[in-house]
Amino acid sequence: MFISLKPSKTEECNFTEWSIDTRSRSKLVEVIAYLYLRQEENAQRVINALEPRWRVSKGKVAENVVRKLTAPHAKDINLLRSGNDKEKEQAQNRINTSIIHRDGLLFQHISWVVARTSIPTGYMTSPHVRQADKGFDGFIIELDGEKKGINRITLCEDKASAKPRQLISSSVWPDVEAIRRGERDDEILADLLTLLKSIPDINAEAAVDEVLWEEARAFRVAVATGENRRKSGEFHHIVAGFKAVAGGSLQSRTAGVLPFDDVRVGLAHLASDVMAKVKEITGV
Repeated sequence: MFISLKPSKTEECNFTEWSIDTRSRSKLVEVIAYLYLRQEENAQRVINALEPRWRVSKGKVAENVVRKLTAPHAKDINLLRSGNDKEKEQAQNRINTSIIHRDGLLFQHISWVVARTSIPTGYMTSPHVRQADKGFDGFIIELDGEKKGINRITLCEDKASAKPRQLISSSVWPDVEAIRRGERDDEILADLLTLLKSIPDINAEAAVDEVLWEEARAFRVAVATGENRRKSGEFHHIVAGFKAVAGGSLQSRTAGVLPFDDVRVGLAHLASDVMAKVKEITGV
């Protein structure tokens, strides 16, 4: 549904190549639009093939969403054309940054949809609201059969990059190593408790007290990139070193790559379609 997952074998992790299903692309756009509008229930209704419920968009939520989906901004484009040398340089830097931030946030929403549809019984954090937000890109909690204890806590890292291997090596792997050293346990605990407290009929603190980090913790790395990063028909090299930095069993390491002919162009087209859907939903 929406995004197809093609598994392939590697000792590094459970690896899948993602592809957007052209037949249901419009529904994917609708799900993402509702997520950006902070209407997660309506996003889930679209996933479940149910009609979304009409909700009034509060304040300037819709306008803010449109702004976040827009890159580059008209002011910087104009400066790039008519400004002096310094203004052009500054405008180009802002243009590059705005595209990176737009694509990163958009891909977090795509990754959420994949997680939601592939782990339907899991509980997960919503995509970030702010662009370039610090910290984890998401949590997925899977409970035991009685829904009283925690079976797995998956920490998610989502990246959209034209040079993903460099980004993974310089940013993601150091984060994973820091987590394994316990340097971010307080952050994990805070976010974990917040998510658990939203789940009915579970004693959040008791569940956390009983869980063993090393046994329950898992990592999920998702990347959007270009087809030019494919090697020997695969993208496995992008997550080389996953096993060494994350440790644990194979089942505790998951990775996915969503390739576009050109990652920036592909995400720009998707952002434009999501923006149009946001405007249709809200009437802005």
